Amino acid sequence: MEYPALGQTRIAFVGLLLVFTVVAWADEPLSGDARESRAAITIPELSERDYVSSLRLIGELGQFEGYRSYAVEYDSDGLRLRAVLNTPVSEMPEKGYPVIVMNHGNALAAGNDFFRDYYSTDQESQDYTKLIRSNPLTRFAREGFAVFQPDYRGHGYSETHGKHDGYWQLDRHGERALNRFGKPVPRVMDDDGLRFNGFLYSAYYTIDVLNLLAAMQVFENPPPNLRLDLDNLFMWGRSLGGDVTARVIACTDMVRAASLWVPATTSLWDQAHHYHFDSPHYADGLAMETLLVELQTHNEVIGGELVTRDLVPNNFLDQVSAPVIVQVSMEDEGVRSAWGIQYHYELLEYGVESELRIYPGKDHVFRGDTLEQAIQADLAFFRAHMR
Repeated sequence: MEYPALGQTRIAFVGLLLVFTVVAWADEPLSGDARESRAAITIPELSERDYVSSLRLIGELGQFEGYRSYAVEYDSDGLRLRAVLNTPVSEMPEKGYPVIVMNHGNALAAGNDFFRDYYSTDQESQDYTKLIRSNPLTRFAREGFAVFQPDYRGHGYSETHGKHDGYWQLDRHGERALNRFGKPVPRVMDDDGLRFNGFLYSAYYTIDVLNLLAAMQVFENPPPNLRLDLDNLFMWGRSLGGDVTARVIACTDMVRAASLWVPATTSLWDQAHHYHFDSPHYADGLAMETLLVELQTHNEVIGGELVTRDLVPNNFLDQVSAPVIVQVSMEDEGVRSAWGIQYHYELLEYGVESELRIYPGKDHVFRGDTLEQAIQADLAFFRAHMR
């Protein structure tokens, strides 16, 4: 699969896929040659390449209060990825349902069972069923949006170049690193030693989301009578997904407006410093060295000299046209609120419409009244920017 660089992001369309097989893939695995692709990952490179994919409907996951849920899949750089599609049961507008793509946070690296269930595409999970009613994934669907939530490569049932089993993050003593729940932290690596579960992974996840946007243009076997209004395509991202969303809107103008919740929008070295020294939940004394090793490994395996500034969306705000709403917890202990606040003001500096909402407390996950306020703010923001 080739992606020629033509100076401006062009999204070509081959189809859209939906999936139901919860354990097994419907087709044979992709060939080894297809898995060997190595993507350029800087924002200038992602802005210039083409994206070709398609969506397939695998099956219906169920009918719930106010929405129907489907499993879908699509290809991204030779990997078969899974996504959930939730559609309203309310009357469909003439142009189709407006669309929200939801880019979730980092369930994989945290080794956190709560996030694994919260973001899972396995709707048979009992924990998922308990959590999902408060998840914007279902709320937005009940409010009239068709909602896609992709599992990035290596998450859920999506494929990865790497291997889940046998690779674990090690501490400075060579022992398996444990998260605050006492569980080993997985380290996803590809066959050449590049870590997709490290500081560079957001770039690869950005590719996965841009390929999803391409795939939406060709829905090979959509649910009966479903139409998607891609003129009103919105994007939501939380934590790591906020970083992914910020990169996407710097690479394409397909997104009508975007919402970033507690986004990790800052330089890689700022992130590494925070997770090396400051974060009470994740500080491990390893992050700075980890980032350096990842960069060195990438340059050795891929060739060239990767410059970290070219991975940071804040450095390409002149390429952003989508209005943005940023929502943060002031004393967030997972992602510094300053990162989202600074991103908001930098957008304004570049003349991009941006709205900022700051909530009290230190929760990295909005809950209760804060969650409801944040969802209502997003709904109002998206509806105000519909064509």
